Amino acid sequence: MIIEAERVLHDRAVVACEAATAAGLPGRFEAWREDGLFVVLATAPELGFLRTISGVTVENLPSAIRLAGASCWDGDRPTLVLPPGLNPTGLVPVAVRPIAILPLADLPPTAADVDDSPDIDVFLRILLEGYESGGAVTEFIAAEHRDPRIRRSLLVENGVPISAAAMSSHGPGVLLGGSATPRAHRGKGAQARLLLHGLAAAAREGHRFAVATAVEGSPSLSNLSRAGARVHLRQAFRLG
Repeated sequence: MIIEAERVLHDRAVVACEAATAAGLPGRFEAWREDGLFVVLATAPELGFLRTISGVTVENLPSAIRLAGASCWDGDRPTLVLPPGLNPTGLVPVAVRPIAILPLADLPPTAADVDDSPDIDVFLRILLEGYESGGAVTEFIAAEHRDPRIRRSLLVENGVPISAAAMSSHGPGVLLGGSATPRAHRGKGAQARLLLHGLAAAAREGHRFAVATAVEGSPSLSNLSRAGARVHLRQAFRLG
């Protein structure tokens, strides 16, 4: 199931890379499959976290290691994201990359006041205020979430948008992301309400599961767990 979830995650990365390229952002943005692996390349230094190889199994691990040392990375090697239980020698652990998988059943519509067709500029303002990022990261997030393949939602409270969340459909699964709440509106359960709204919509459309990533120990990961997600703590490695 992890590989199927990583395929959904990769399909969203394809969308993001295509959107960044179309927006004319500096650098190269590419996402492809090779030997069963899911590969993402971004050359902008601030976007180094995107340079990953996932979909790794015991069978294709040698191909993953070979690919991580290829010349296409221009010396800035990618992170290999391995499923739990796969701990090869010769690689240096660097971080944990959780992936959450939520099986979808018939979920009732939520009572939250959600705008599923928001003005894109308002949506991006709320989303980026919540992320509190800058530079190339902000430009990349904005380009990705302007893409028409991304479904955007805003949680509205007393007529004021207080939280943003996005979702995209990829075959049997949906990818939940990004999601952010500006600092002034945190602590109200806004993200959790938008999460349940998105899950209910995906279930009604017949999707089997939802996928999301979040930082280990973060409120976002807690919200996913409370919503019924099974969280897999993938280990990230680099070549030694």
